[in-house]
Amino acid sequence: MNNYHYIIASLPVLTKGGEDRSFNLAKIREEILAQCSEKDCQAIDFFCRIFEGGNLDKDFYLKAQGSQSRLTRLYSKLDRQIRNMTVASAAKVLYSPEQAEELTQKYQIEISPDPYGDYIEPSDTEADLLATDRQALTSIFSEENIVSKEKRLDEFKWDKINSFTTLDFFNIDCILAFLAKGHLVSRWLKLDAGEGKHLFRKLVAEVRGTFDKNKLKYTIDENNG
Repeated sequence: MNNYHYIIASLPVLTKGGEDRSFNLAKIREEILAQCSEKDCQAIDFFCRIFEGGNLDKDFYLKAQGSQSRLTRLYSKLDRQIRNMTVASAAKVLYSPEQAEELTQKYQIEISPDPYGDYIEPSDTEADLLATDRQALTSIFSEENIVSKEKRLDEFKWDKINSFTTLDFFNIDCILAFLAKGHLVSRWLKLDAGEGKHLFRKLVAEVRGTFDKNKLKYTIDENNG
C-alpha cells in the first residue's frame, strides 16, 4: 500500500519548520523511500539519476521513455532535448560550422518512439520543445554570466515540472516533482544562498498549496459519496 497522502502532507514538516538552511534532500529522500513500496522506490531511484550527474546514455533515455511514470517520460525527454541543445550551442561557439555540425550529430542523443512498448506513450508530446521554448533556451545559452545562465535554466526546468504535473495529486509523480525541485534547491543553496532560500520557500509554498487544495477536493468527494 502506498502512503502518498501522508508523504506529501509531511514534506513541509520534514524541512523543520521551514528553516531553509536545514533543508536536507538526502534525509527527506530517505524518509520518503521508507514509506514507499519497492516499486516506487525503484522509480524514485531511477528518476533521480537525471539530477545526480554523470553521463546519461541512450539506454537510460530509452528506459525512461518506457516508464509507467508520466513525469519520468516527460522530464527525461525534456532533459535529453536540453542536453542536445547544449551540445549544439557549445559546438557552434568552439568550432567551424562544418565541425560543429559533425560533432552535434555525433554527440546528440535521439530516441525514436516505440508504439509497441508496454508503457510508452507516443502522445506524450507535452515535453516537445516549442519554438518559444527553443528561443528561450537559445537566449539562456547565450548568457555570458554563468550564474545568471544557470539560474535562468533552472527556472525554465522548474516551470516545466509544474506544467507537467498540473493534474498530479497524491501520486508518485507528485513526489518525483518535489524531489526534482529539491535537487534544484539543494544546488542553489550551495551556489547562491539567496537564490537557494528563494527556491526553498517557493517549494514549501507549492507543496502546502497542493496539499491544502486537494485535502479540500477529497473532502468534497467523500461527502458526495
